[in-house]
Amino acid sequence: MKAHIALLSVPLLSILALAATAPAQSTMAPLLTRAWDNHRSGWNQHETVLTQANVKAKGITRITTIPVFGDARGIEAQPLILPGVTLPDGSTHDVMILPSMANIVRGVDATTGATLWTTPQLGTPITGSDSLGPNGPGAMCPGPNQTIDCYQINQYWGVLSTGVIDPDTQLVYLVAWISPDTTPQNGKHYMFVLNIKDGTQAIPPVLIDGSNGTQKWSAFMRKQRSSLVMTNIAGRKTIFFASGTIQELGAGAAGWVLAYDVATNQVTAAVPTTQGFGGGIWMGGQGLAADSQGYLYGVTGNGSFDGVNDFAESILKIQYTPPSGATPASLKIVSWFTPYSDTARSPGGYPGPTSPAAIKPAGISAPSEAVRPVNAAMAPSMKHARVVKTKNAQGKAVQLFYPRIATPGAWWDEDLGSAQGALLENYGFYIVSGKDGIAYVTKIAGLGNTLPTDFANAKTNCAKLATPPVWLTEDPGPVDPCPNDQTTLNFFPWGKTRHMHMTPVQYTSPTRGQVLFAWGENSQLHAWSVAPSGALTYLAQGNEFASPNVTNTPGGMPGGFCSMSSNGSTPGTALLVCTVPYGDANTTVTNGRLLVYDPDNFVTNPDGSQTIPVLWDSQQWTIQFVYNKFNPPIVDGGQIYVPNYNGGVDVYGLTP
Repeated sequence: MKAHIALLSVPLLSILALAATAPAQSTMAPLLTRAWDNHRSGWNQHETVLTQANVKAKGITRITTIPVFGDARGIEAQPLILPGVTLPDGSTHDVMILPSMANIVRGVDATTGATLWTTPQLGTPITGSDSLGPNGPGAMCPGPNQTIDCYQINQYWGVLSTGVIDPDTQLVYLVAWISPDTTPQNGKHYMFVLNIKDGTQAIPPVLIDGSNGTQKWSAFMRKQRSSLVMTNIAGRKTIFFASGTIQELGAGAAGWVLAYDVATNQVTAAVPTTQGFGGGIWMGGQGLAADSQGYLYGVTGNGSFDGVNDFAESILKIQYTPPSGATPASLKIVSWFTPYSDTARSPGGYPGPTSPAAIKPAGISAPSEAVRPVNAAMAPSMKHARVVKTKNAQGKAVQLFYPRIATPGAWWDEDLGSAQGALLENYGFYIVSGKDGIAYVTKIAGLGNTLPTDFANAKTNCAKLATPPVWLTEDPGPVDPCPNDQTTLNFFPWGKTRHMHMTPVQYTSPTRGQVLFAWGENSQLHAWSVAPSGALTYLAQGNEFASPNVTNTPGGMPGGFCSMSSNGSTPGTALLVCTVPYGDANTTVTNGRLLVYDPDNFVTNPDGSQTIPVLWDSQQWTIQFVYNKFNPPIVDGGQIYVPNYNGGVDVYGLTP
């Protein structure tokens, strides 16, 4: 069936304590940060209304759409919820925070969607069509100008990242991108601190900036997309956020991590990921993870690597030391793992700051000579591609397309940091999968500290992992995921990309133990078990595909985005809720599909394989909504919230 376009985290104990103080009539769990917790599990373990039985028996219906003001598309930030807030008029509400890309923030009742307060515009946002320079050879965007939004999907760029709520003070922290003339050239980022009870500003806006050695964050046009995270180290609350650079391979481009001290409301430390050559941190809008000791974990994208100052295509562990007396705060990369280098992936040359690729906007997939391997606008030609036929571990026939690309640098845009990883602190692992769809199980005690000399013997490098890497999003058959010749990874299974953009959802199954759910581009939902050793074992997959309407190579973007809900470990309460696009959400505005899965009761097929069953499917009810590219659905208090690109958030609940 084709669809037509209808154009924080706090530790678990803190969550439990907050839930206990909420009014008895509230069924809402506090949603204080992106993906529910600092581990980025994507799992609400306090859902007491929706169950497998009542979803199957009653079905789901769309109750309403909560509008987001000022922007045609709506929000890029995930909605946040603080239950049991007493407003100035004495009424108590579960408040949902909705910041639009137009820099207008709304507080609404999370159950009814009723407006509680609306802020004046925090500042003038960047206009999505603003030019960054003329089109030229190797330009990444269609049309006359380079833009921060190649395909004109977004109207504005304002509050781009998901903020974080401090439940103790009932304040929400949001970073807004503001420009007096709407251009990114004059744009600056500010931290806004709002009272959740009425939307007023608790303090004046704080200009975001930081420096490290000779590098300065504000010296170039940065793009702060990844979500915020709050930690409490020795009683000192600190908010961390990361960024990339708009022209991600231009001179001065770098990824950054910045620390914002809550007590003093100022940036206290900053660390770049390279010395000005890529390594941006965007992770599909997902935020840095943090463990109980306050260590931060993130993944970088395209750029240079030397294992000393440059950490592009790397999995990072970062330590923050709060200020103490006369000693200033500091941020430091203390461990890393790097599976490949962009130079090795693109023999014959890697784009440098003076090449046409230097004007590539961050987060926009780049083209190549013969194909566009990361979902840019033009349909690729597979003429003269080498096709290898094989079988995967399930005995399924596979065709691998190896395009013959002569242009240097054609495969340099294989971001390892296309998604955030899953932090399994209880097991001691941080599991990351990027555009190759390969899962790397790193040991958080020490990620391995790859050096350039390690690339000459990939097995030595991969031996630093907890277990050998595996193909997470799609099984291409007997292809070594850790090869010495990294160009052997430059292929398309069945002629399409299998990139990972969602953070894998973590679930502790009462029967299977630790499970991860992942959904890559042009693929199906996959379930994997995680052993205490870190070994990943394939369990099952769904029947539904992401971007099914895109039949040409290399397919559509970005795959599925999912989240979990359950009432603790109570049997029959676990639900996995996902959205996928029908078309290519990178280059077009396309409709989406909402699916509710049963993550416990897999169906065994005649061949012995297992399928993840669907309990409810919006497609069966011809429900249409415009797909929000990097924003997952969330389940709370018996309702499913689906941010859309119609300019709002759709609310679903049980059919009466």
